[in-house]
Amino acid sequence: MAVNYDSAIEALETAMASGTLEVEYDGKRVKYSSQTELLAKLSYFRSQKRAQAGVPAVGVSIGAVYRS
Repeated sequence: MAVNYDSAIEALETAMASGTLEVEYDGKRVKYSSQTELLAKLSYFRSQKRAQAGVPAVGVSIGAVYRS
């Protein structure tokens, strides 16, 4: 069964805002062990939604050049 990313993202954002770790979406109830774990899942679902829509992944590179 495919995950409905919109409902999952909405449920996870609501949980983050309220400080709870238990989330229900797509008929499933999940209890995360920490806000960090919940945030990681939220990030994952957002990236999957972007990929499904054909939006390229966001990447950042930082470089430094030093001259003597």
